[in-house]
Amino acid sequence: MSCINPQSAAKNKRKSVEVMASQIANKFSDVPQVSIEEYLKWKSEGTELVLVDVRPIEERRVSIIPGAISSKEFESHSTKYQNKKVVAYCTIGYRSSEYVRKLKKKNIEAFNLKESLLGWAHRGLKFEVNGVETNKAHVYEEAWNFLPTGYEGVFE
Repeated sequence: MSCINPQSAAKNKRKSVEVMASQIANKFSDVPQVSIEEYLKWKSEGTELVLVDVRPIEERRVSIIPGAISSKEFESHSTKYQNKKVVAYCTIGYRSSEYVRKLKKKNIEAFNLKESLLGWAHRGLKFEVNGVETNKAHVYEEAWNFLPTGYEGVFE
């Protein structure tokens, strides 16, 4: 029998994600952030958006946020997306903040999805792989598995 309270552990994971995302936002204070709730609101209101997953293929093979495209696909067809708000994400927001900074230098309206993939999971939202819903998400290693109960962390 475990001495760990599952609800407490889940809250601690959620709090860890929030703290890390805030630290990233502070480090990249020049990078516009959008909360997951605001992103979903934009989407429901019909705002022209493109969701860009900046993670490498090995991570995207495990799962993506539904509707996301890779940064390579975005860059290959950037004129197709020129009148859309770009929202970038990664696992927690560090790599996507770097990517947004790069896009802003090109005068592209871009935002970092605050809390990124981990925050998405903590809101109970789904992932997909090849168009099929999944509860799996790539995390760096077991120590980085801040996914909530009901999700499976995959690492290589």
